Amino acid sequence: MTPNDTIIRDQQYAAEYDLQAQQTHWFGPEVVFGLAYDLVKPGESLLDLGIGSGLSSILFYKAGLRVYGLDGSSEILEVCRAKHFTVDLKQHDLRSVPLPYPDGYVNHVVSIAVLNSFQDLGLLFEDIARIMLPEGVIAFTVEDQKPGQENSYAINPVEVAEQPDPESAVRLFRHSFAYLTQLLERSGFRLIKKLEFVAFSYPAENRDVFFTAYVAQKK
Repeated sequence: MTPNDTIIRDQQYAAEYDLQAQQTHWFGPEVVFGLAYDLVKPGESLLDLGIGSGLSSILFYKAGLRVYGLDGSSEILEVCRAKHFTVDLKQHDLRSVPLPYPDGYVNHVVSIAVLNSFQDLGLLFEDIARIMLPEGVIAFTVEDQKPGQENSYAINPVEVAEQPDPESAVRLFRHSFAYLTQLLERSGFRLIKKLEFVAFSYPAENRDVFFTAYVAQKK
């Protein structure tokens, strides 16, 4: 695949992102918003890490919060920007810390269907805590690691009905409850809520993918 082919693929994916969410019955944003709603207030600020087209944070905007966003894709950020609900959007690779914000910059942080791309979340969570104000809420999803499951697997970036293409496949990671609770405690958060739900079906392996939504408060 040439660099130009990659750009065209990313542009097409960005344009079809919201439609794909509808077609695959993706309700992760609604799940996380429902869990966090009683812990946020109108006028407060919220940073969406991996904001994509804005599906994960637009409900918080409708509830009166000021939304900021980071994403690694300039194409998907243009889709989000066209919706005119964010205060500021920045292109940034979430694997690169520190994040481009000063200490105590935002009240709350969300990251939905993003962190399963990370094998190690330690440095990122420490920096998330740095940019958050005290008593702020972090709400996120990860793919739960069940007993006997591997901690990672390969998947096609767009089409989940086919076996992964070795040249374009991405590796996704599962995280256990024990790992997440230790990580939250070490980063200065107190776990408040946790809910497991079926995120989507993965036809290539004839199985459902389970995500767990976590809501934690900075101490």
